[in-house]
Amino acid sequence: MKRRLFPLIWLSLLPLLGMTQVVLEDFEGGMKLPWNQAFGDSTLQVVANPALADSTLDPLMLDSSAQVGSYDKVAGKAYSLLIAVLDDTLDLSTMNKFRIQVFASKATSFILKLEGTGEAIEKKQNIAVTNRWIEYSFDFSAAANMTTLTKIILFFDPGVAESSDTYLFDNLIQEPADECSGTVPDPEILDDYECQRNTTYGVGFQNIKAIDNPFSEGINTSAKVGEYTDGKGPWDALVLDNGAALPLAERNQIQVKLYSTIAGVFKFKLEGGTSAAIEKDYMVTEDELNQWIQISMDFSDQANANQTRIVFFLNAGVDVPGGDIYYLDDIKLVAKPAAAALEDFEDGPKLDWSSLGSEDVFGTFNGAIANPDASGANTSAMVGSYTKGTSEFGGVQADLPLDFNLGSAPQMNMQVWAPEGATSVTMKLFSPSQGLKEVDADITETGAWVDLNFNFVDFQAINDFERLEIVFDKALASADTWYFDNISQGEQTVDPCADVTPIPTIFDDFDCQRNVEITGGSDALEVVANPDATGINNDPLDKVGKYTDPQDQWSALVYNVGSAIDLTTYNQLEVKIWSPKAVPLLFKLEGGTAAAVEIWSAIETTNAWVKYSIDFSGAIGTDHTRLAIFFNGGQDPEAGDVYYIDDIVWKRQPITGCLANFETPDASPSVWTYFGNGSLDGTAFTIVANPGPDDVNSSDSVGVAVEANDGNTWAGMYTDFESLYSLPTDNMTIRAKVWMDHAAKVIMKMEGAQDGAMNSGDTPAEYTTPNQWQELTWDFSANTTPGGLYKRLTLIFDIDNVPSENKTYFFDDIAIASSECGATSGFRVYDVKPIQIAPNPVQNFLMVRNTNEASRFEIHNLLGQTIKVIQTNSPYELSIDVTDLRSGVYVLTAYDKAGRLQGNAKFVKE
Repeated sequence: MKRRLFPLIWLSLLPLLGMTQVVLEDFEGGMKLPWNQAFGDSTLQVVANPALADSTLDPLMLDSSAQVGSYDKVAGKAYSLLIAVLDDTLDLSTMNKFRIQVFASKATSFILKLEGTGEAIEKKQNIAVTNRWIEYSFDFSAAANMTTLTKIILFFDPGVAESSDTYLFDNLIQEPADECSGTVPDPEILDDYECQRNTTYGVGFQNIKAIDNPFSEGINTSAKVGEYTDGKGPWDALVLDNGAALPLAERNQIQVKLYSTIAGVFKFKLEGGTSAAIEKDYMVTEDELNQWIQISMDFSDQANANQTRIVFFLNAGVDVPGGDIYYLDDIKLVAKPAAAALEDFEDGPKLDWSSLGSEDVFGTFNGAIANPDASGANTSAMVGSYTKGTSEFGGVQADLPLDFNLGSAPQMNMQVWAPEGATSVTMKLFSPSQGLKEVDADITETGAWVDLNFNFVDFQAINDFERLEIVFDKALASADTWYFDNISQGEQTVDPCADVTPIPTIFDDFDCQRNVEITGGSDALEVVANPDATGINNDPLDKVGKYTDPQDQWSALVYNVGSAIDLTTYNQLEVKIWSPKAVPLLFKLEGGTAAAVEIWSAIETTNAWVKYSIDFSGAIGTDHTRLAIFFNGGQDPEAGDVYYIDDIVWKRQPITGCLANFETPDASPSVWTYFGNGSLDGTAFTIVANPGPDDVNSSDSVGVAVEANDGNTWAGMYTDFESLYSLPTDNMTIRAKVWMDHAAKVIMKMEGAQDGAMNSGDTPAEYTTPNQWQELTWDFSANTTPGGLYKRLTLIFDIDNVPSENKTYFFDDIAIASSECGATSGFRVYDVKPIQIAPNPVQNFLMVRNTNEASRFEIHNLLGQTIKVIQTNSPYELSIDVTDLRSGVYVLTAYDKAGRLQGNAKFVKE
């Protein structure tokens, strides 16, 4: 009893004696506090200090005691506790700082709690270093006025019921408040080496310490800084461990002040958590030496990532003997500064807004007006106003600032007040090199201001966007007024993969198409940014797989579908691999009841992306469920062999039949790129209803090509097919159906030749039947390689002339040799009849006399854009008001209730 009361007697005399601290527990000669006597979990033992036998366990030389406390957490209790109940109260009026030394076997956290009658205070500390003595301090100044505290409680690994680890602790000390007492932690500051010491150091903890600022000058005159002694080797690190996911969604800019005498790479790394690690470098130059500099590293591209640690590498990658000194200060994790609004209308429009076209059709920009509903999400004074025209595709456009770049802020944000019936807004960015890129956003409420986000992260690498376009609900035909405001650029908050439809033929592209479970090798695989954005994989924003080969002969990366892999059509495996060395590759189908199928290949080209194509057509009809990829299969790998992998995709065998019919999914190439086409470069490709079905081409849908009046004679378009195509050696021709308004020479080219085959160059065919479908044939027997494989098909309509006005052409049924492009099984061919219309040309009302079974009519312009939709229940006659249409040629199409094409007609609006 006397032993137990001794420290409490001294504690009560502290104010009188002026003592600076009291050791509540040091285990010398046994326990000084009554641990777990009345209640608590397990028992506390006094054991020998392991650091006395091994000094490496105490690199900071904190605890030279002979004896320490040892506590085993009780399994099954999330809050297994160690408690000492005192006979007298703790006096925290001035003595409210506590310190304790902990030797933990597990990286976790612990809580020190003081408790009394109706009073308590507790704080948690993160444990980042294991099997080493570390000292932790607790500021309990907030409890200075508490007078009933009699319990000292420790929780190790709190909240985890399954653990039962052992924790050593020693030297529980109470001491007077210091100059940092009562400091409220600033969530942005990780460490200022004074009172805002809010991070926990992991690896490298022994090499960092707070000292007086030796260079109090320039941008840093603070009293204390961190002195970091770089260890031996190229990758000695200083780890700041958060103990939980870093708040990267809110704060993703790492700031640090550095004083260095050595030029080199300062590498920043985020790691831990569930996301792939990412590294970024800052080059410290000779001009920045011997002075304090401010470094800010932008990790806004990791806003949706889950990382727990920040790692610093000073003079990264340089093999040093150790001992180099660097000074750090004011390490912060802050929010990215908000970019100035591209448009807020407060002092009038910042951008030069205009309609997308003729105002009667595409609507009117009404300028900046007073906010008609200054409430809710938008209380600003001025907003933009737009009134829609007759076209559903109406909207506004404006040139972007010259320095506009998606960069690290790929998301466009806008506030919209939409009229009744509106459901979406489309935002488009135009690039002269890449065309229009568009993103849709859903409207969740009408008649009120809503925030819309448009994530353009997929187009982040494009750096020449010039124009912004906004289409106000391309499915809504109404002449209502919309309001829009506060267009800004920012970090992505919308998951770019949220609405991505899985493509089953893609096993893994390491971006949004991650469609098959990895059941082997996942622990050796991480997703990283493309380390070599060259050659066939040249997107620096692309994500790829980084595979570190385990040290055995038959480790593999295994994709498990869980059911039979259907190889009936898609049986050509394609994989991109980057390898530092020439090694064998093994691709294997396994699982199911069939015997495994193995196909060997080999890496011959190193340090470059190479596409490997593996023919598994011989396994058609089997029921394999897994694909395994072996790097350096059968060989003993060296430690740390790293391979990069991307785009694991199943492709079709080379196409030898129908290339395009615009009816079936496998024959509807939807990405056609224009070249040399003046103002129409970048026009999106469209598939429309057949403008003139006849005996030559009675199909429902056809492709559209446009030619500008300010382009080149060689203006054209091309598409890259999903699979390669090949012509039979006994009939090296391609046929296609073409509809133009004048006779012309039409060029087709076979390009994208593989394995040394010859591209065709210009191959002509004569179109001679204006305003009718004609099937043309191009003969490639003299200018291509027999049996060659090709990726691209190019079309040039009327190579001899540049039209005086923009032209629209139609094409369909591109077929190899004697193959046909008729509808495949599951698709029915319907009898499409001409619609009887009058008058034609028309000024006001168009009469439709044989509506047949039609319930919906659509009017399209010659670009394939839908201008008007008319619903009808009349089985006989229909009058359509076309007064608001601009002068020009239009196509009227009729559909039944099932959406099937019933008829069409072309008319001229005067």
